[in-house]
Amino acid sequence: MDNGFQEAVGIVDDLDSSGQRIAAALGFVEIYRGKAPEAALVLLGMEDEQAVQELVLSHPTSDRGQIRLLSSQKQSHAIMRDGAQAWDTGGLFDVNIRALKSIDDLHHAMGMQGFVSPAPITGFDFDPVSVREVLERDSDGLCFALMERIKPPLSGFEDVGGPASWLFNATQVVSDFSAARDFYVEQLGWQVVQEASWTHPDGRNCMGLPAGLAPDILVTVGVYQANGLMEGSVEIIQFGCDGLDFSADCPPKRGWGALRFPVSSISDFQSRAESGGCKTIGPVPVDWALHGKCRAVAAITPWGVRLEALEPMTI
Repeated sequence: MDNGFQEAVGIVDDLDSSGQRIAAALGFVEIYRGKAPEAALVLLGMEDEQAVQELVLSHPTSDRGQIRLLSSQKQSHAIMRDGAQAWDTGGLFDVNIRALKSIDDLHHAMGMQGFVSPAPITGFDFDPVSVREVLERDSDGLCFALMERIKPPLSGFEDVGGPASWLFNATQVVSDFSAARDFYVEQLGWQVVQEASWTHPDGRNCMGLPAGLAPDILVTVGVYQANGLMEGSVEIIQFGCDGLDFSADCPPKRGWGALRFPVSSISDFQSRAESGGCKTIGPVPVDWALHGKCRAVAAITPWGVRLEALEPMTI
């Protein structure tokens, strides 16, 4: 409870194809498949749809940071953030995964499954951490950021097998960093995990910024989580350049639709979210595979990110 998101929700065109490609690239396994609960569709704005199926992909040695994919058998959706560049604002941009062995091999595996990158694998420093990173995006608009820690040595993943970790972070690009930071820190009461700003002096970057312009574009980043951990955390990024705004481009289109957080008090979450300017849906009762019987609320931030809070129902 109250310890970051448990799963990221993706809306896709073909459940079998997407599930197989992601599992093959990341080494994840399918642990559930069935019909999506009607109440869950209400939270996603998909209440008018029928026969929505879902599956859950999990890291084989961890039950954190899972991926839940949904697909409607009767409607093919357009893509959220369709045509957006990395610096364009609004909605969920990506989910983050650590490369536990070789980021080069993991990048190759993603490419073999149809993912493409806007830039080569890029190394960069934000003191005291050095990483190599690459973005991977598929035809459904699902974007993964692969990260390999260079220094200091990665700890806490010694017992996690396979080529990749579970999802540990999720990114949103915002036009007003201070407002988004205030929402997570002051309204929701989450702690600061990390904050930094930098440019790319040599032009090289993993986001696809033009190399000739990147040295003059300030990138401001903040990571936040209820307990100050880089586990199920959220990341906000503001680029020092103008872009398009996709804040209104929310589900039920294809792409990353929501992050789901188990919480101890759904009423507290909803009250804080509304005070922070969110539109909320619910609470609704839902019997969810893997979560059990819950009360759930969806909060949509002013920049179009959907956060779903789940509170277990007592029997």
